[in-house]
Amino acid sequence: MSRYVLGYDVGGTKISSVLGDETGKILATLRKPTVRHLGSRKLADDLVQMGHSLLDKFGLTKPDSIGVTFAGLVDSEKGTVISSPNILGLKNFPISKALENEFGVRTHLENDATAATIAERIFGQGKEHDNFVYMTLSTGIGGGAFLGGKLYRGAHGMAGEIGHMVVMSNGPVCGCGRRGCLEAIASGRGIARRVAENITAVKESELYSGLRPSDIDAKKVFEFKKKGDMFSQLIVEETIYYLAVGIVNIIDIFDPEVMIIGGGIANAGDELFRPLRAAVHEEFKSMQRPVRILRGLKNGADLSTIALPVFRENGGS
Repeated sequence: MSRYVLGYDVGGTKISSVLGDETGKILATLRKPTVRHLGSRKLADDLVQMGHSLLDKFGLTKPDSIGVTFAGLVDSEKGTVISSPNILGLKNFPISKALENEFGVRTHLENDATAATIAERIFGQGKEHDNFVYMTLSTGIGGGAFLGGKLYRGAHGMAGEIGHMVVMSNGPVCGCGRRGCLEAIASGRGIARRVAENITAVKESELYSGLRPSDIDAKKVFEFKKKGDMFSQLIVEETIYYLAVGIVNIIDIFDPEVMIIGGGIANAGDELFRPLRAAVHEEFKSMQRPVRILRGLKNGADLSTIALPVFRENGGS
């Protein structure tokens, strides 16, 4: 008999609710945009409402377990959101308790990038590898690692913040306050910022000149590159170079079997992966080793909310 898992992904642009089973089959999804001034009470109400809507579709009164992934700093053991860069009023918010009180089942909370790493281990490329590093390329850049078959959390439970590795000395200011972080340069937000700041190139481009600054994103940059826009070509080449620098740094430190890359920017497919693999090969210099660069789960955000309870309830930590 299938065990039903209710999952939530609370991100910077949207909140998703997912109903699935422990095999990774997604039965239904529901999404709504993230509102920065949502607050803890309204967020809890929205999550409860979204969850019941999905359960009602299948005649269920409650799930067997709940997984919550969150784009922010969390205490997974206490089920508490420590802070959120995307939604105000969530400091020390006991989100797991709010859902457990409503649905009466155990609720598991995890940082979204760590949960995506777990999803790769349970349902994706990481099933075959005991040593891998996962990198998510999305609005920001995050990640995680399995070393020796175990999730690596670090001494303070904060391992995997690979987006805050400095790759450009005195580069652009990152949201963390440092300069030249990989996230500030090669994330979706970083790519869009680099395009929008080059006002002259934007005005001279037939493709960009008709867009509002708020409409510029990484997806359009890759699309415009395919259409032959030279400015987009330059931005993509720079992005791939700095990603390669960061990836080789990670490989030199952890020596994984594979490097798995997911997130929205990974949807660029061969436009990203073909030159990225070549750039990583070049950046190795004399430290060359046979580490493969693999594409992560296409629906990793949804599957991470399902994988988290499966992982935890089968002895993972």
